[in-house]
Amino acid sequence: MQIIIYGKDNCVDCDKTRMLCQIQSIKFEYHALGQDISLEELQAKVGQPVRSLPQIFVRRDGAATHVGGYDALRHMLQASVRQAAARQVAA
Repeated sequence: MQIIIYGKDNCVDCDKTRMLCQIQSIKFEYHALGQDISLEELQAKVGQPVRSLPQIFVRRDGAATHVGGYDALRHMLQASVRQAAARQVAA
């Protein structure tokens, strides 16, 4: 699994997303809006108007899926941990 983060400078949630990935030892790419990608390109990737940053995608098996923002990623990771724990208990 790899996280792809589209963010900007001075964005608290963008920084929190990078920190979360680092703490959890999750590989990630960071792309700065206006430097690495334009707003129009990002909106095309997301498939709708972008109103907030970061915009986060998860790449698994070569396919990237849009997750949303920082809170959506955090909830997704927490759900993954709960599922892994439930599998261990059932085993």
